[in-house]
Amino acid sequence: MQSDTNVSVLPLRSGSSGNLTVVRHGDSAILVDAGLPSGRALDQAIGEASLEWTQVEAILVSHLHGDHVNAHTVSRCSEHGIPIYIHEKNRRMFESRIFSRLDERKRARFQGQALLRTFDGESFPVGPVSVMAFQVPHDAVGLTCGFRLDVPCAGGRNLRIAMATDLGHGGNGLFEDFVDSDLILIEANHDERMLADSGRHDRHRVSGDGGHLSNRQAAMLLVRALKESRKPPSGIVLCHLSSDHNNPHLAAATVREILAHHDIDGIRLHVAPSPHPLAVPFPLETRSSTGYN
Repeated sequence: MQSDTNVSVLPLRSGSSGNLTVVRHGDSAILVDAGLPSGRALDQAIGEASLEWTQVEAILVSHLHGDHVNAHTVSRCSEHGIPIYIHEKNRRMFESRIFSRLDERKRARFQGQALLRTFDGESFPVGPVSVMAFQVPHDAVGLTCGFRLDVPCAGGRNLRIAMATDLGHGGNGLFEDFVDSDLILIEANHDERMLADSGRHDRHRVSGDGGHLSNRQAAMLLVRALKESRKPPSGIVLCHLSSDHNNPHLAAATVREILAHHDIDGIRLHVAPSPHPLAVPFPLETRSSTGYN
């Protein structure tokens, strides 16, 4: 199922076991993160999206944790000539911790095709799509990013997709990066009470400013972004749910309750399953410019 804009978003994998989101436009696609446990798992995910590797224009990497990028990711890119985009501040760590794990032949092929691309604070093109990375707080080595993608569609309009799937808090004006989006993908990692009552030894790290966003924090970030938006998004996707300290029903119910408390309703809310893919791509629909009161 795709909208008449011919743009769709499919969060195929979401969680600590691996992350991979497909942004498809026409016959091409961009992957946002692709940290799966094997090359076979990557091939399976691409197949579930009804894609061939030859249709993948690039992989955008949010940060260097292994559930977002690893040697299997780079190996497939080397085999199929797919560029990997990382923040320039992550380049040295990428080369020493991830790229070095490839065999010599694959390293030579990757380097020979100049497949490693870096970005900084400026927008950059991937085919017809304009990409803007923004920094988010997370305790990964180096720098962690969210992304805004402006995808051209029929009628000369751009569809804006904003996503951040690992972040410790939503303060310091971070909501501004989600304003006026057509689709928002945001982490809703844990229920605060479930995490606090658990025996997890690192629960203070998870709930800290460099950890992961709770359901409540995700909802409050959305409230700020949506109140400032001139139009409602087509939908919201909650991502990176903990399998131990959250569940899809609780995450969706918490976010809906807080949005409703702030007089925000009528927006489709999906939860990205982990480790199972959504049954169909998430379609983007052109919405009216009606804002919120």
